[in-house]
Amino acid sequence: MTRHLTAAVLTALAAALVCTLAALAAQASELKELKLAVTPGEYRAEVAHMIVTDQEYLKRLENQNHPVAQVTVTAYNAERSQTDSDPDIAASMRRVRPGTIAVSRDLFDKGWVFGRKVRIEGLGIFEINDLMAARHDKAIDIFLGTNQAANAFGKRRTRAALLNI
Repeated sequence: MTRHLTAAVLTALAAALVCTLAALAAQASELKELKLAVTPGEYRAEVAHMIVTDQEYLKRLENQNHPVAQVTVTAYNAERSQTDSDPDIAASMRRVRPGTIAVSRDLFDKGWVFGRKVRIEGLGIFEINDLMAARHDKAIDIFLGTNQAANAFGKRRTRAALLNI
């Protein structure tokens, strides 16, 4: 009886693998068609949009054992009251700029280090450039250029995935 159960489990796993491969092949085919139809800049923008809006993308990352975390996301700008004595320079010793984020130290200790890319669900892909104060846990701070934009952004809970790109 154990042999039959093992065979059934293996058959189910094989079927799941075939379905996954078919879905990936379909997506690859869609990307190939898109690449032929548009300019390289439009292609990159559309692929980035697909990654940001694809609800299944984080689930696939979780299944592939890529780090995914539920985080609190806030925003900051280059002001002494929100940073240290040199607000224009991040902890990575690079200038702060749009498209970069600061991560809490607990995430940093888990490999979310300077230069790595992070996909924040519903917001896009960002580069880690800075560290948050030690009092924060499971948190990400997005750099925005103005205090008004940072205040308007507010505070959100969402998922974030560390990417291997």
